[in-house]
Parts: sequence; C-alpha cells; structure tokens
Amino acid sequence: MGRKGDLLELIDSAPIGLRSLSGSLWTWTHHARCRLAIDEVSRSVNASVTHFGFGNPLGETSDEHLHVWADPPGRWRIESDGRVDMNNGGSRWIGTTAHVTENNGDGSRLDDTELGLLVHPAPHLFGVLHFEAPAEDEVAGRRCWRSTATIELGLSTARPMPLGMRLPGIDHSFWFDTETGIVLRHVGMIDNQPCSVIEFKSIAINVPNPDEIYQFKPSPDTTVVHQLDQLILMAETRGADLTGVDRTDPDAVRRAAFDVMRPPLATPEARRETQRAKHVPIGEPPDDEDAARASIEDAFTHFGDVADDGTTLANVQDGEGLAEPLVQARRRVPGNPDGITTFVVDDIKFLRSDEAVVWFSLDIGGNRLGMVNGREGRALLVNDQWMIEHATVVDLLGFAGITAPPSNR
Repeated sequence: MGRKGDLLELIDSAPIGLRSLSGSLWTWTHHARCRLAIDEVSRSVNASVTHFGFGNPLGETSDEHLHVWADPPGRWRIESDGRVDMNNGGSRWIGTTAHVTENNGDGSRLDDTELGLLVHPAPHLFGVLHFEAPAEDEVAGRRCWRSTATIELGLSTARPMPLGMRLPGIDHSFWFDTETGIVLRHVGMIDNQPCSVIEFKSIAINVPNPDEIYQFKPSPDTTVVHQLDQLILMAETRGADLTGVDRTDPDAVRRAAFDVMRPPLATPEARRETQRAKHVPIGEPPDDEDAARASIEDAFTHFGDVADDGTTLANVQDGEGLAEPLVQARRRVPGNPDGITTFVVDDIKFLRSDEAVVWFSLDIGGNRLGMVNGREGRALLVNDQWMIEHATVVDLLGFAGITAPPSNR
C-alpha cells in the first residue's frame, strides 16, 4: 500500500483501541492570520466556511493550557484556569469558572470539542485536505507520523468545512500517533507563517481515569444554570406565551421562543393568490379556457416528447436541439439516476388568448423536488398548439447546469 496509504488508513481508523486518555494540551492562536486563512478559504473554495468566536480577542495572539481526560465516546473533561467542558455520559457542564450551563441528555458528542477533533480526525480532514507521504517523528514521548497537507482550493463541495473554523490555515502539518491514529500536534500556516498550533505536551493512553474525574464539583463562586431554565427565560424575554407549553420539554420551549420571532407562514392558497396577483392580463382569455388549460397541461405532462427528427422537443416552442440537453439535465436531478421525471401543472393564469403564466412542479416517484416546486414559466399558443415557452426550458436547463442551444427565432 505504501506509507501514504498506510497513513490514510491509520487516520480513517482512528482512534484505534483508544479506551481512555489524559494529559495536557496547549493551543496557540494568531488571530489576524487565522482570520486571513479563513477568508482565503471562503473566497477560494465553493463551500460554506464558518468561524465561531466569542467577542474580540485580546492581543495579537493568545494561548491556553488545558487539562484533558476522556473515556470515548461519552465521557470527557476539558478545563483550564478560565473554563470547563465536562460530560459524565448523561449530563454536560460547559462554561467559565464563574458561570456554567448544565445540559441534561442534550446529545452532545466528544467530536463537538477541540479534543474530539484530535481523537477522531477523519470526518474533519478527509475530502478537504491533500496529504503528503509521512515521515517518522516523536511528540510527547510517543512515536508518530508527520505529514504535511494542503487545502484543495479548487474543491467544490456542498457541505460545511469544519477545518475552516477549528484548524485555521492553508498549509497544515500533522503528527499522528502511530498506535491510535489520533492527532498529537497540528500547525496551521498561511504565507509560510504559523496561525494556529495545538499539541499535547503530555499524554497517557489507556491508563484508566478515576470516576471522580467526571464528577462536577463547582466552586462556591460558580453560578450553575440549567439549560432549560435559560430557555424559559429566553422565551419569556422575547414575549413568548408559554401557556400550555410543557416547561419540562426543551424542544417545546425552544419552539415557542422561535415562533415569536417568525411571522406566521402564509397558506398555500394565499401564496398562490399573491403569485397570481403579480401578473395583470393584457388581453382577453381564450374562448374555450377549459380546452386551453387541458392542452397546456398535456404539453407539460409530455414535456420530454421528441419529434420524428430525434432532436426536437415536440411540445416546446423552437424546441430544435433541446432533446439531448433535457436528457442530460434529468440525469442531474438529485436522487434521480434513471432520469425519470414527471412535470405537474399547479396553476395557470391567462394573460391573453395566446399566452399564459404556468406554475409547475417536478415529481420524482411521488415526491416533489424542492428546487422545482411551484416554479413559474410560460406557455404560448403557436400555430394553434399550446407549447412551453423556449425561455422556460432554457431556464430549467440552466438550473441543472446545462447550456441550451440558441433559439432559431
């Protein structure tokens, strides 16, 4: 397989055989360079890159020394002189030495912490970084593989990039423990200058942690607030009516708080009337509206019918050369590898006797595609036949990334 292949397999399998760990972890951040690196990734990569922070950092750089314990996946303790993040497998306490929030059964994971990123690196790194072949090295008295990696700036991805908010940098160096695959050290670089460092200064692996480590004992000066109490206070502050709301259910309280911030959604009928009102007829409707509606619906239902020449869409205005682009577009519809789709007409409004606004949807196996649900198009009467407007088809093809040939008009 080769060393690089062995490294990737090690990362993918991490943490191998890890039952517990403890040690000290050092983090260092150069704030301006980190922001620069995140901005560069945002501009260069077709993906959402998020950075979370708490207020403005003090000074040009900051560093923090953490004491860490973990019994993956459900128990951990991460603390410094100023903060604590602890989970005993059922409850989580997170905050500062002065104020801590207690969360009961909130489903949080070790992966949500900076320690989890090091213990379980594959989901955060694969698909984002290109790794070089590793070399042998040592960190905190443990054998490791050192490898450089670079963000693929030409990458196109629809998912968020956790690396951009948790390990800032364009060029990266990693030190992976050869036994477990966890990250022992990471250095992020931009323009050949370091912007972030995180590394274990000491670490013990598979040495059992005493149960009392995971017992939360706040100091007398620490205020402990339950998450549910904070949610209730937030809801009441926003003016939410909690009458009839189960105050023991965090989700119910949260929904009540958010409902105050969201205006009520219009009904489908009201939205449709709003859409129709935007279009003012400029002439008389067809003499036989029912027959015209049926003809338009038939044109959309048989959107993909091809004329005898094999290249023309028979129910599309100036449909020459559109048959193959439509086939290509259908293959790109998410969840539709066979390219089988059905167009459904939702509503029609005639602007004059030979033109109508049509709202239509794309049905795939009984489910409507969200991106083409109630989409607006036009139908035209051409040589006594109702046809789908050429521009409507060009718009749909472009939505799928397909360029249509120009109209012959």
